Amino acid sequence: MHHRLSRDDFDDICRQPAKFLMYSAVRRALRQTEQFRGNARGLMVLVVDKQWIWHAKAAARLLLKDPSNPYVRDDIRSVVAIYDDTSKRRSEVSVVRPEHQSFLLSTSREALPVSIQLAADAIVDIPGPTARHVQAARRLAGVDDVDVQTAAWIARQRAEVVIGLSARNSLKYFDASLLGRPPDEPERGPKLSDLPGYRPTRRWVADLKGDVADWRQGRLQWSELSKGILLTGPPGTGKTLFATGLANELGFDLVSTSVAEWQGSKQGYLGDTLSAMSKSFADAASRRGAVLFIDELDAIGDRARMRSDHVYYEGNVIARFLELVTRINEQPGTVVVAATNYEHLIDPAILRSGRLEEHIVLELPDEEERAEMFSYHLGHGISSQQLRPLTDQLRLATPADIDKYAREAKRHARQRKAMVDLGDVAAALPAKAPLPEDVLHRIAVHESGHAIMALASGQVEAVHIRLETHMVEGVTVQDGGRVQYEMKDMALPTERQLLARVRTMLAGMAAEEVVFGTRSIGSGGVQGSDLDQATRLAYRLAGSYGLGKWLRFQVDAQWVDHSFQPMPELRVEVDGILGREYRATKELLSKEKAALMRMAAELAVDREIRLGRQS
Repeated sequence: MHHRLSRDDFDDICRQPAKFLMYSAVRRALRQTEQFRGNARGLMVLVVDKQWIWHAKAAARLLLKDPSNPYVRDDIRSVVAIYDDTSKRRSEVSVVRPEHQSFLLSTSREALPVSIQLAADAIVDIPGPTARHVQAARRLAGVDDVDVQTAAWIARQRAEVVIGLSARNSLKYFDASLLGRPPDEPERGPKLSDLPGYRPTRRWVADLKGDVADWRQGRLQWSELSKGILLTGPPGTGKTLFATGLANELGFDLVSTSVAEWQGSKQGYLGDTLSAMSKSFADAASRRGAVLFIDELDAIGDRARMRSDHVYYEGNVIARFLELVTRINEQPGTVVVAATNYEHLIDPAILRSGRLEEHIVLELPDEEERAEMFSYHLGHGISSQQLRPLTDQLRLATPADIDKYAREAKRHARQRKAMVDLGDVAAALPAKAPLPEDVLHRIAVHESGHAIMALASGQVEAVHIRLETHMVEGVTVQDGGRVQYEMKDMALPTERQLLARVRTMLAGMAAEEVVFGTRSIGSGGVQGSDLDQATRLAYRLAGSYGLGKWLRFQVDAQWVDHSFQPMPELRVEVDGILGREYRATKELLSKEKAALMRMAAELAVDREIRLGRQS
């Protein structure tokens, strides 16, 4: 047990009266134990009033932290735990002889199993803070001193009153009648159930909320909950807002961080990164209920992808992260929410059951969700039904974009000194320029080519084609049209079926060449384009699935991304696959040119068509 604090930890508890008060109370109660005086190893049970127990847990961690080594933070690795006395299976608690000092906190001696009471080297009752502790907390916080009688009166109050008055600048005009009022609930933002969108998450959140309620009532153990989730989706789809709304839904605190924040801590050395990471987890574990939100999780890395000169650094970061996630899931009251744009770049061990076991993809909002989001941000002053004619134009808008447009609409209304109306909304939307007819015709041919090849493949039940008539000014990459496929269930795709998918991806470019004799840039240029998808699928065919010229496995299928470096002979083989399938696609579309042109003409007029295999 350590009797001195590092400068950083001392500065920290000076700013946190609750932490300082319990640190002082715990030290005072432990003075006569062998663990405190002689640093003997052993299990110490601290019996703490329920209203102070989470602050006592944070204080106990400080006592076990070694200030001589600032790069090692053992807040999670050291055994400092709260015994969950709501458990209905107390007889199953394991007693393990610790190899170092450890604390177990409980709200009463009676709640502890006999095995723990017998194994404990010391069971110590932790009284509340004393008058001297209150006086010291106020001095360290830099507020006015109080006399010992006033400090003693403060120390006799309930925990939240003691904490508040220990931090108050002056008690000169304090109204003691305020203590007779019921405690205020903390003011929180909107709950997730109040927010529009997030349809794929609703079931998981509802189940978690019900389980948390049962856990609070002692009907369910924390270990039974699903409490780790990974959100995947493009930027702006509301991953951060999800974590905030979930915390409010559960009545938990939000602890928000990111891998970039850990890596940028202090000098960015390995010890700095590990210390910052551990501090975030320890912060969440010390709360009475917390959602730990970790953004940009893909930056944590994947051990199978490490460069040889990064193995030591990245290996230690991932190993420490795995340890922290495992241990935080054992601590009652903490839910971990991680977010990424690239799930395939994350080490699989992080995503296994028992860690971040729930995986949900957040897509761009659909027509109904866009209108609901816009209405929400306008305070429901305009209904979603009234907004649909305008918001239906925002097919590629993210939730963040919609929030921005709504703020702009309210600004227009403030300038007019009036309530927001549809005119303000229209003025806030990005300016659009109409597409020339020849460009519309080419896009219609391109998308119709995809549709014909998809239907010919036998892998889709129906297709939905949509053509955009306007493009947003100032945006470089946009969809002029889009084809959505209603796919058949293909549990075990064959080589023929995968090659048919390659042809479908290349069909837009091939259709342009069949009809116009030339090709545009519409099939490539960016990640996620037709050509990008076809190329990656061809690499999986030849380099992972063993369906190419050679029976070869070079790379896991999920790792064929922008960072993948193929062998030269694999590159040559993929070029051959793409060239062969492009020629086959052109040949089929040439035979179906009349049908292709009819479909394109219909799309150019109607802007949207749906087709089934019998069409």
